Amino acid sequence: MPNKKIYFITPAGIFLFLLLSFFSFSQEVLSGLQFNPVIREKIRNAGGNIYRSIAADTLPVALPFFDDFSENTVFPSSDRWIDRYAYVNTDFPLFPVNIGAVTLDAINDTGSMYPEAIPGPTAFIADHLTSRYIRLDSAFAPSWRALTAVDSVYLSFFYQPQGRGSILQNSDSLVLQFLVTPAHDSITPDSVYKIPDKWKHMWASRGMPLDTFYLTYNTYFKQVMIPVTEAEFFKKNFRFQFYNYVSLSSYGQPSWQSNCDQWNIDNVYMNPGRSQNDTIRREIRFIERPPSLLTGYESMPYPQYKEDPPMVDSLYIIMSNRDTISHNCSYKYFVTMEGGSFDKTYDGGEYVINPFYQYGYVTYAPFAHPTVSITYPITGADSALFKIKHVLKETGAGSTLGDSIEREQKLYNYFAYDDGTPEAGYGLKGTGAMMAYRFTLSKSPDTLRAVDIFFNKTLSLANQQYFYLTVWSDNANEPGDTIYSRIAYVLYSDSLNAFKRYYITPPLKISGTFYVGTIQTTDDNLNIGYDRYNNAQSNILYNVTGEWTNSAFNGALLMRPVIGKAIPLGIPEHEARHQAMAIYPNPCSGNTVNITVQPAPGYSSQSLLLIRNSWGQQVYSGNYHEKMDVGNFASGIYIIELKNPGFDRPLIGKLVITR
Repeated sequence: MPNKKIYFITPAGIFLFLLLSFFSFSQEVLSGLQFNPVIREKIRNAGGNIYRSIAADTLPVALPFFDDFSENTVFPSSDRWIDRYAYVNTDFPLFPVNIGAVTLDAINDTGSMYPEAIPGPTAFIADHLTSRYIRLDSAFAPSWRALTAVDSVYLSFFYQPQGRGSILQNSDSLVLQFLVTPAHDSITPDSVYKIPDKWKHMWASRGMPLDTFYLTYNTYFKQVMIPVTEAEFFKKNFRFQFYNYVSLSSYGQPSWQSNCDQWNIDNVYMNPGRSQNDTIRREIRFIERPPSLLTGYESMPYPQYKEDPPMVDSLYIIMSNRDTISHNCSYKYFVTMEGGSFDKTYDGGEYVINPFYQYGYVTYAPFAHPTVSITYPITGADSALFKIKHVLKETGAGSTLGDSIEREQKLYNYFAYDDGTPEAGYGLKGTGAMMAYRFTLSKSPDTLRAVDIFFNKTLSLANQQYFYLTVWSDNANEPGDTIYSRIAYVLYSDSLNAFKRYYITPPLKISGTFYVGTIQTTDDNLNIGYDRYNNAQSNILYNVTGEWTNSAFNGALLMRPVIGKAIPLGIPEHEARHQAMAIYPNPCSGNTVNITVQPAPGYSSQSLLLIRNSWGQQVYSGNYHEKMDVGNFASGIYIIELKNPGFDRPLIGKLVITR
């Protein structure tokens, strides 16, 4: 890389974003993922047929070896890599070399935490990223020749600690090693011995926060150049491997233990005829995903959109020229409606893009901040889907330099600030802690039918707790009166965008600004999915002291209110089970309440009955009886749980006492 200062266009507050990453502020905590829903969905869709064993890797690949991880594959391509532990994505890397990178963390190839993940300071080896065998004995273009150290073979790559993930500790590290001798059998007259792979350590980097990394190297991704000089590597079965050491963070409770130590790798390149100064790749590329055309939202109900279309004035597009010379380029974006005739084009004209390493990202407004002068068409349908494609290319005849990126804009029946992919989990400390998420209708009144929530699993499923799903009206831009509240249970989904739906029964009429959120019944972190790519911080509020406070974190909760016409109301199994408990009279102003189970599925006087107040404090624990004395209970809301060994979770009910 040329020894020149790099000037970046940095979004406002980027260092605040980095400094606030995965710290505990007051009663708020962000934790890393313990399960990766994207990986799990990929495995399920592939029917488990995604693995390529090392033993089956018998056909070496020829040089050059290159991967920029810009394809939406989730797993590293089997054309170049033999394992599936690392994660190809656009979520964790921040300002990569080009869109996409591969991430090594503490989650394995099944989308779960490694079994070695034990909270504490001791580091363990987690992910691996291992190349296929590479023909380092020969070069085949333009003609065959034997390769030796004089051919100046280099392996280069870019790396980044943390990205949009959690802060790395000094005990964490990223390691590169070269294969010296492949695994083989050693045969003696008496037995056969398995000799494992023999590797040689080539490079490593200690963990550090991304803000420290940036201040140290003046770049978000640092390039590393590794020369191949030893004769032992020039053979037909050469390979290299990255792996990372992880120390699992812990906040003292199982519900806070989390995945951590993300390392992002980009532009892995190996070829002869290189030098220490061969750091430039001739390309013109987009850097980050395309943004939403809606003001504030990733998605919103189509009927709400049609009332007052909230389109942004302009977009923020990051692009760069990685060459050493300038290139004249054109930029356009196209908007089309699926199943419709709507087709609009924005033309940013032509512009000479200067080299990134001298001038940074493109600042020319028609390219970097293209205007949005269109609105999506208004139809009589209840929903609509639009596709937006951005195209950047050099204008010279015959040039192949350029790039394209695409996204969908869904106008269905829900509001979403998030993109559907969690990079972290959000929670509060303290029984009774409240979280409220602000939304505003364009058209009032309307009907709140359900709330979709994505909960991240924690180790030992410690966050699978009860909570109050709550809706508030607005009071001077803060939650006001409680207009709906019911007890609910944390449920998981292993699929991307497969939120768990919590129905509002009966449906609730809402107007203007409203809030949906949670009230905790225990001190455990509920660990709601948290999107670090989008930022709805100003709309997330929490209350642990009696006063509402804006969140200290940049991001968006994976929580979506479902608005509008009636939706098919199939009562989920877990809710049907909860409804099997009958509590009466309710509200109760007397001294006795009846608790019955219809039909009684094996509950008896040996079953355990627990009662907690609205702050999660246990006020009764004992054997189950249909008649319960509540004469000493104060006015308020109580959670009743009936536990039986024959069920995987208890029956639950809510009792209101009025005096």
